[in-house]
Amino acid sequence: MIVLKKLFLVILFILLLIPFNVNAVSIDSKSLYAMDIYSKREFYSKNSDEKRLIASASKIMTAIVAIENSNPTDIVKVNNEILKMYGSNIYIEPNESILMLDLLYGLLLRSGNDSATAIAQYLGGESNFIRLMNEKAKLLGLKDTVYQNPTGLDDDTKNYSTMKELSYIYAYSYKNDLFRKIIRTNHYVTKSTNKIYDWYNRCKFINMYDKQTGCKTGYTPDAGRVLVSSASDNDLNIVIASVNNKYDYDTHISLYNEIFDKYKNVKLLDKNDFNSKYEDDKLYIKNDFIYPLSNDELNKINFTININKDNKDIKVYLDKELIHQERIYEIKEKINIFSSIKNFFVKIFD
Repeated sequence: MIVLKKLFLVILFILLLIPFNVNAVSIDSKSLYAMDIYSKREFYSKNSDEKRLIASASKIMTAIVAIENSNPTDIVKVNNEILKMYGSNIYIEPNESILMLDLLYGLLLRSGNDSATAIAQYLGGESNFIRLMNEKAKLLGLKDTVYQNPTGLDDDTKNYSTMKELSYIYAYSYKNDLFRKIIRTNHYVTKSTNKIYDWYNRCKFINMYDKQTGCKTGYTPDAGRVLVSSASDNDLNIVIASVNNKYDYDTHISLYNEIFDKYKNVKLLDKNDFNSKYEDDKLYIKNDFIYPLSNDELNKINFTININKDNKDIKVYLDKELIHQERIYEIKEKINIFSSIKNFFVKIFD
């Protein structure tokens, strides 16, 4: 017995000496994608173009379509359609009146299927709302995203996307102030005509990572577990989408830490300093360009400037890859009418 105990302690000691690679959990995802929200720089991709059921991650699109087509102060009268809903609900009732803002919180914090239905019914009915969702997907240039309902339930109708396109949808939505405020909220209390609601965010990631800026979960037996989250550090804003990962919270945290350790945002084009840099006070650009770079990439950035009569632009390359193109404008000199007349006669009699 003593010999076995000593052998166990030796084995345990050896195991403790073996470094544990926390990033290894990422390979458990069937599909995963990580990118910068603003520049769309890709940091990690695994089967990210596979078209998959996305369950309640569908509600990210439901939310942004509702935000863009209504006012938070709109009063929504709930109809009987919500009685057909099952799964996660906020338990609103027919004939209850509730603010659109509150339905949005119920949608994103509690993943309310009845909330999604009430929103769709208010905005022209389910068929019209689904049309709006698919139109928005097309406007965002998404080719593998299709919505057949506003909830993500997939017993009868089904919603599909890829982890890359789901990340794009989240990134687009994140730029909306109201969406950004709601998606990172942990606790919300409100009151309708019928009752008081006291909601906590169902996504545990909210309380697991101090750099988080929001998350949305989804699950159905056919889709598996879906997680879309975002995090920020030193103005670097990242979104990660994954599906079928048993350790998805840990995977997201591990990837965020890895990205934040390696990359920092660098301002490669400064609209306020463009003239002095290129020694021509008549040239200017309208936008800054900020891009996440690792330390060893800093000396791999180069620029090409094209200035001719018909086309003026500056291109930014990372090594040989084009990462940005910005139009260059030229300040036109204003000549008053008296100067024009004077110049006219000067040319005639010169």
